[in-house]
Amino acid sequence: MNILLAKSFKKIVILIIIAIVAALPAYYFYNKYQKAQQLVNNPSLATQKEVKILVEKVGKLIELPSNETPTVATVSDKEKLKDQSFFAKSQNGDKVLIFTQGKKAILYRPSVNKIIEVAPVNIGGSQQVVTPSPAVLKIKVALYNGTDITGLTGKFEESLKNKFSEIDIVKKEQAVKKDYEKTLIVDISKKYPDMVKQLASELSAEVTSMPEGETQPNSDILIIFGKDKE
Repeated sequence: MNILLAKSFKKIVILIIIAIVAALPAYYFYNKYQKAQQLVNNPSLATQKEVKILVEKVGKLIELPSNETPTVATVSDKEKLKDQSFFAKSQNGDKVLIFTQGKKAILYRPSVNKIIEVAPVNIGGSQQVVTPSPAVLKIKVALYNGTDITGLTGKFEESLKNKFSEIDIVKKEQAVKKDYEKTLIVDISKKYPDMVKQLASELSAEVTSMPEGETQPNSDILIIFGKDKE
């Protein structure tokens, strides 16, 4: 009887081990899914991740101040910065890493993985002061054409840039769906509520969450033009 009980117990233990091993891949992928959902649902986390990756790349080229997360800006209009010596060799798309505690600013070009310029940051002192200016820090806006009307995003691109100098149109493409009746605005980053309101007022658009089925762009704000903008 004891032998039978021992065999039964052994079988039960083996079944439990098999069940645990079988569940491990499912847990792994579920965990990955949860992390991905976190980034989608919390755009600020995605921004932190981008900064971390950027710091890792630049850190391989030059020694960076430790224990400090830099302020990161993107050069979007080099012509407005050409009078500043730090930005003399800059190109649109360059990244500026500003370490306020470490008193250092770095101009980095992702396209060639190269450091273009390094300057000290000494607020209030005699050394060069590097701060993100309106020409560097801009609100990233993506435009989707939610209709089958050709050239709808291009129709509004210039007028939006002329009226709102603080925005940068970073993407234009066709939306997945082509039957949007009304123009929509999606506040992706949640960092510029005032600009979202201004754009909604300018375009008589509805502020809403990310429509199901659409791909979220790497931008602060998404505008999906509807048939009301024919």
